[in-house]
Amino acid sequence: MLIKGTSLLQKGELIPDRDILIEDNKITKIERDLKEKDEETIDAKGTMAIPGLINAHTHLAMTLFRGYADDMELMPWLEEKIWPLEAKLTPDDVYWGVKLGCLEQIRMGTTCYNDMYLFMDETAKATKEMGLRGLLSIVNYDMRPDLLKQVEPFLKRWRGDDLIIPAVGPHAIYSCSEETLLKTVELAEKYDTMLHIHVSETKGEVESFIKERGLSPVEYLDSIGFLSERVIAAHCTQLSQKDISILAKRNVNVAHCSISNHKLASGTAPLDKLTTAGANICLGTDGASSNNCLNIFQEMKTTSISQKCAHFRPELFKAQEVWNMATENAYKAFQLNMGLHVGALADLSLIDLKKPWLCPLNNPVSHLVYSMSGGVDTTIVNGQVLMRDGIIPGEEKVLERAQKQFEDLTSR
Repeated sequence: MLIKGTSLLQKGELIPDRDILIEDNKITKIERDLKEKDEETIDAKGTMAIPGLINAHTHLAMTLFRGYADDMELMPWLEEKIWPLEAKLTPDDVYWGVKLGCLEQIRMGTTCYNDMYLFMDETAKATKEMGLRGLLSIVNYDMRPDLLKQVEPFLKRWRGDDLIIPAVGPHAIYSCSEETLLKTVELAEKYDTMLHIHVSETKGEVESFIKERGLSPVEYLDSIGFLSERVIAAHCTQLSQKDISILAKRNVNVAHCSISNHKLASGTAPLDKLTTAGANICLGTDGASSNNCLNIFQEMKTTSISQKCAHFRPELFKAQEVWNMATENAYKAFQLNMGLHVGALADLSLIDLKKPWLCPLNNPVSHLVYSMSGGVDTTIVNGQVLMRDGIIPGEEKVLERAQKQFEDLTSR
């Protein structure tokens, strides 16, 4: 595949009139005026090529819950609304909910996502069919001990897949015993994969745990040997300075979910202190049930402006720094060779520059972080075109089936 005449976003600068050659699933050349015979060609004049964005924390099948339980605090939201509905979920619900979530992410330039949920084989199947890259974990909590038994077979089934990276997902310290947490660490180490967990999401969670154990959730996880560079810790809104030092020392990757945290009134994560300590911060949307969308562009903007406002410091979290959270920081966390360079995985998007929110084109990174309101024209993952000229094959069927699954689910 040959992408002709795009402008390339690299290190915050826009480099005009470049061709990108993709062979198999890798970028093999980036030059001017490439002439390769017998290659599928995309005329990309008037576009800006950006590297694939990564959604570092979500629950994709929960797109079926979009708008179902708004304006509630986390624990009542879970206990009164989400968990009762999840108990009725079928594999078909998850399959079509994931396809709906994939549609949304493809439209917003997200090429890879990190998920923890139920019916992960259905999630993996739907993700591969849609063509996205996914780090997928079966959620584990003690109220469903059968789920832990499913983890190792799942890891074996999907290990080595070109798009699916199986991982391990203990839900949280308040829903998993120490025995469960240690078993998940053992499995992650045995199969050399990631650990995905919710950490210190709300004030009540942290205060009750400290009262019961005499340790914060981060201190506790560290005391049992859970924390390492393979951990993706979602949320982390309630951290002490000691917690921050521990996370940085253990090279834990923080998945910050600004919009979900704000909508659930869970708090504002201390990203300034985490950054100063040297922690690796990525961005996630959380599920569409608490966001209510899967738009990493929105996440970048909200992350930046909420942190500026919280500290009364407009110079904090400049556009480039937040852009890095959705790209380079996430590539590092998930150990993926991504970006617009030769040898990288061919995961990228083309942005239509003929949009009012991108004009005048004087600061492309600023526009992507603060102005982006749509305009992803083409999305490519693993060398395959998933959307071209704004068209995703089979989109209408997915939308129809997702609507039907929601109606069936809520009537059970």
